[in-house]
Amino acid sequence: MIDKNTADEFIEKVTTLGSKPGLERIKNVLLRLNSPEKNLKVIHVAGTNGKGSVCAMLQFALMSCDYKVGKFSSPCVFSKYEQYTINNDEISEIEYLGFLSNIIDATKGMSDDELPTLFEVEVIIALLLFQANHCNIVIMETGMGGLLDATNVFSEIACSVITSIGKDHMQFLGDSLSDIARHKAGILKKGCYGISVKQDDEVAKALKEYASEVEAKFEFVDYHHVKYMTNKNEISCREFKNVSLPFFGDFQFDNTALALETLHILRYQGFEIDVDKAIEGLSSAYLPGRMEKICDKPLIFIDGCHNKPAALRIKETINNHFDNLRITFIMGVLKDKEVSKMLQVLLPLGNALVTVTPNNERALSANMLANDCFLYDIDVAIADNFDDAANKALDYNNDMIIALGSLSYLKDIKDSFERII
Repeated sequence: MIDKNTADEFIEKVTTLGSKPGLERIKNVLLRLNSPEKNLKVIHVAGTNGKGSVCAMLQFALMSCDYKVGKFSSPCVFSKYEQYTINNDEISEIEYLGFLSNIIDATKGMSDDELPTLFEVEVIIALLLFQANHCNIVIMETGMGGLLDATNVFSEIACSVITSIGKDHMQFLGDSLSDIARHKAGILKKGCYGISVKQDDEVAKALKEYASEVEAKFEFVDYHHVKYMTNKNEISCREFKNVSLPFFGDFQFDNTALALETLHILRYQGFEIDVDKAIEGLSSAYLPGRMEKICDKPLIFIDGCHNKPAALRIKETINNHFDNLRITFIMGVLKDKEVSKMLQVLLPLGNALVTVTPNNERALSANMLANDCFLYDIDVAIADNFDDAANKALDYNNDMIIALGSLSYLKDIKDSFERII
């Protein structure tokens, strides 16, 4: 097995390759590794917002029903190993190095054009992990899009799940919602089941057209079978009654309905899913960085809101639950996101904003982000680092702090608050 230095050198090399949509490279490497993706029972999840929440809910529900559940999701928030889990236990460093060693052996002699990208390597590690541990169900979250996403290597799946779709990754997926929707719909498979949450008309039309073209058994959540009990933070959907939402935020009602409809589809196919156990498991789901409360006094939330649809959902939650509170935002974003549209939605709700630069090569600098805020009637402070951002936010002494933007910086800001408070 390779040592950590060899692993780091390989990861650094494939990282320089950047992002290259397409499936030829990863399929070639998987073939050299005896196709670990074969014979896995897969729930494949695509969409713009809500993927992580839906994956976590399905994971915990199925774990409660005694399934050995493999889950691959990205990006990492608190640990580089957290994207690979079996029954919510992260891959060990020894396992990680072992599977990476297999990949290095399989790619010897390949040119840079043939080598897998970093994300493709991560997907392959997940598939090797799930195969080696004989997972009897696997949840795969797409990285970007769906049609050409590295996770889209399965010929058959148990269910394709499509969360809310909005404009994101437009440089790869297209400028229109219909173009983006067709990429997301690329996870649908002939003769296999697919389910989507309610969508904008343009998105819904594109999804239905693609599903018809590939002859997938596709449908949308049937809201005749869904009842929202917002005052109790509960939902009922088909056979799943009075389910407590595991995550905060009104937008989680739609995500929970989608997860429950997916479980209904799995039961229809013969998966042994006990309704009461599934409800108990789903309600106990945990996912870091999604409207996660990290402190009560002062009240502090962190959330990976990084586009306009997510910002609208945060706005809805603020209006419904925190309308009378004075809010300080901390924001760190990547420069390829719809920053101006996020600001347009969120800044009118706040009393102060602290900008910070995430540790990411695609980060928008705190200074540039602050410059984009001059049109809004809000006090703006520029932070030099994460501790400075936390201190500046606390100094405003408002009722509530919400740190949002790229998931990639949430660990840093959470660590800062834990040190300071």
